[in-house]
Amino acid sequence: MNPTKIIPTRTSSSSAWIEWHKTMKSRYGKKQANILFVKAWDKRAGAGTSASTNELREYMRKQGVTLDTSTLESVADTVSSGLDGIGDFFTVGKYMVLGVGVILVGGLGILVFNLVKNPIKTASTAANFTPIGRTTKLLK
Repeated sequence: MNPTKIIPTRTSSSSAWIEWHKTMKSRYGKKQANILFVKAWDKRAGAGTSASTNELREYMRKQGVTLDTSTLESVADTVSSGLDGIGDFFTVGKYMVLGVGVILVGGLGILVFNLVKNPIKTASTAANFTPIGRTTKLLK
């Protein structure tokens, strides 16, 4: 089946355009598929059509093709990128909170272990971390 004979249309979905590009790429290679895609896109769809989605523009950007966009589509892409950044921030934040939690629980576990093992020495060491404890040591 020759993919150049079954070109998606203005009413085709963005996923149909992506699948068509993938078929072209497997048959003709990335460079030729990109050239054929841009020609077909400019003639049969283009910016402002229902097929012109963020998903398609991202896919084509990864293939080395920047598709023209309408103002509304540019705004949508910017908002989408911003939301992706926020999601990345919260993902990193989640792992940081987990890491800090592990460190705090581990430190508390070590403190409890040492307190049970040698309560006098542990209390004396812990006192070094408070102003009153340091003052008391100075007065001795």
